[in-house]
Amino acid sequence: MIFKERVTVTTTGTAGAATGSANTKAIRGKILRVVLNFHASAPATTDTTISTAYPITENILVVTSSVTDASFYPRAKPVDNANAAITNAFTELVVDGTVTVSLAQCDALTGAVVADIYYEKN
Repeated sequence: MIFKERVTVTTTGTAGAATGSANTKAIRGKILRVVLNFHASAPATTDTTISTAYPITENILVVTSSVTDASFYPRAKPVDNANAAITNAFTELVVDGTVTVSLAQCDALTGAVVADIYYEKN
């Protein structure tokens, strides 16, 4: 079954330098899709980072200098036993904890971005 977590980020600070973040409830499963819907007044300098802190801190998705509403399908890049990347291979992105949506270089806006995170429970 597919579930959705919605996160709305409000930013504070000065124009072009405002920041903000918000967390989902705990998610235990595979991230399938992330849909970003930006405020109409968000500047094109806005950087978006979606990350998780458990089991390790890692970025799930990073979008720099863009406020284009879009869907993303993040995947993990597998490595072999020697920690060398496996070329042109991707695997499911599994999380077990909260997911954080952070914005930087934005303007101070209520609802600067709404992120819908679709996932399949383990």
